[in-house]
Amino acid sequence: MPMKYLDFGEPPRPFGEIFGRPRHVAWPVNAYRVTLPKVFDDSNRLNAFERVILRLVDATGAVNVRELAEDTCIPPDMVEGILLRLRDREFIDEHGRVIERQPDEASVANEAAPVFITALVFRELATGKIFPFLRQVDDMNPLRKLDAGKHVDYRIDIDKAHEASGLAPREVVSALRAMKKRAAAFGSRDRLPPVQQIRLAGPPEPYFLRCPIAIQKCDGEFRIADPFGNGFSLILESAFERLLEEDEMVGNFLLDWKKSVAERRPSSARRAEGNAKKDIDRVRDGQRYPELAAHLRQSGGERFLSIARIHASIEWALFYACSLRPFDLALQILRHTAPADHAALLSDAAKDIGLRVPEHGLKRVKGGKLGGFPNGGAEFDTVLAIALLQAQQDASHPLRRIAASHPDAIGQLFAIKRKRDQHGHGKGAARALNAELPDDPFMREIVHALLPDIVFHDTPDATQADHDIRADSFLEARASLQGEFRFKVFNRLGANLQNRLVHAERVWLSCKEADAVADAKRAEQADTTADKTRDYDARSFADDLYASVQSAFDTRLAGGISPDVSDSSLIDMAVTKASAAGLGDTLPACLSTVKTSAIRGTLEGRGQTLGACVIAFLLVSDDDTLSAIGNAQPSFIDNVASVIDRRRHGNEVLRLPRTDIWKLRKAAYTTIKTLIEA
Repeated sequence: MPMKYLDFGEPPRPFGEIFGRPRHVAWPVNAYRVTLPKVFDDSNRLNAFERVILRLVDATGAVNVRELAEDTCIPPDMVEGILLRLRDREFIDEHGRVIERQPDEASVANEAAPVFITALVFRELATGKIFPFLRQVDDMNPLRKLDAGKHVDYRIDIDKAHEASGLAPREVVSALRAMKKRAAAFGSRDRLPPVQQIRLAGPPEPYFLRCPIAIQKCDGEFRIADPFGNGFSLILESAFERLLEEDEMVGNFLLDWKKSVAERRPSSARRAEGNAKKDIDRVRDGQRYPELAAHLRQSGGERFLSIARIHASIEWALFYACSLRPFDLALQILRHTAPADHAALLSDAAKDIGLRVPEHGLKRVKGGKLGGFPNGGAEFDTVLAIALLQAQQDASHPLRRIAASHPDAIGQLFAIKRKRDQHGHGKGAARALNAELPDDPFMREIVHALLPDIVFHDTPDATQADHDIRADSFLEARASLQGEFRFKVFNRLGANLQNRLVHAERVWLSCKEADAVADAKRAEQADTTADKTRDYDARSFADDLYASVQSAFDTRLAGGISPDVSDSSLIDMAVTKASAAGLGDTLPACLSTVKTSAIRGTLEGRGQTLGACVIAFLLVSDDDTLSAIGNAQPSFIDNVASVIDRRRHGNEVLRLPRTDIWKLRKAAYTTIKTLIEA
């Protein structure tokens, strides 16, 4: 006989903004009929203190607060409150005489004749969980059934292991306790029926529940509404996530649904074309300051700048401000001052122009960084040092105007740098793209002060079109990643790593769509001679992949023990272990030159750079793990090295053709899969 559907009416839909319409999943359940006592909350029952005081008053006739407190060792204030409560509830009169000599008899009689009710308890048959819900059934509240499911889009299969499961009284109490946390039912909020008085009435009855499921615009992920009308069902969402990992058909249902939603909506690339010109016009004179302009423009459908772009914009603004003025003297002063004295030198310069020096002081400038400045290198400590020395000798330097309005500007700049460094190395949460960061207005003010011909337009409010574009990109990126990693691996990545990959995938998909749009236009114009190679801004893409891979390594290094080996032998030992595992006889330059202090810090739990994480991973992993990685991915080390090499310095403009972006994506994703599955 086919299973019937329970009809609880159309449950309230707790979803916010969603893609398309909710769909309905038919979820198999066993319904158990149980009888249990309905526990009444008798407001006339007395607590232990009240009974003691009432009996003393009844026996002695004393209503003196001090005497009652001495006899019972109850604080006088509490005794006075108890007497007032007994008087308000008419157990004693205003003269202290007892009105009712046996106040508990009614309660005892009431408890002697409990009222029993029949209720249904539900167990979902995919993972065997009990719902935190009891449905009372009586003549006034009958159970309604449907012969067939209406508008059901997908039916969950029954796990035979749970189909014959019984029901224990304690499971009923647990369900009732969970239900009482959400709403008052079956009596008072804090009293539960005794386990011994709960009885199972007959075998379980199989049914289907119609459960609304929708895909949210905020993150492109699914939510399942509680079929009984109590918000979202965490039980069903957890079970559905497990089924996504174990049942390929369930995974295909969700991926096909997301794909169909994305296909029905206009291309994000096409809808973003109208905004691209507006974003480019955010600053004037972009040709004069190309690197700065590149960082001030959003990419990959982003509406607001990331902390990495904010920091890079400040670095390049300082670089150009220094380059527009004579800088030879500042370079000579730094080169002819002992590195140990740089901090004092720069602190004096900062104080002379009215800037406060942070508590941790200023850093020395390394010789190699100084040499990179004349060749176009915009390294933060270097350009800040040159700007401070220039401003000390030049009363018209814009850094003096910044000092007048922001005396703590150096501290704010270092705070932005710390945030950028943490985010860039996989620490902290992934950035939110639907709001402007607090550091963005400060950055705009600093950039305009340093380079007055850079004029920012007011940041426009996000329109509904912007919101839709962002929501579409989240949906497409998450669906793409779930198809790439499959649900079992994707769910093991953790929320932070998932979000970082979503940001990277959005850039990759925008490149694909932009190429598709360009190809379509060329086909319409029958243009076969035009250069089809197009470079994309891959700066944020490379940064997110770098942080994602480092975050994946961090999960494998948790609890790692520092090997008992000297610092000078760390790299050699890593090379030996990598060679034995078939991962290459030598390490790429970006790994063989990692500082031993960074490796040691990573081994001790203070995660440093991605290169240090790779060396630490080789050192703490056993031979079997490394051999398994070598068998599964012989290019493991080279793939990580390509991620490191492509990222380079975080403020450099990085424009790559789509083929190179795809190679970088493949190297990073393959590495993450290997780390998770090894």
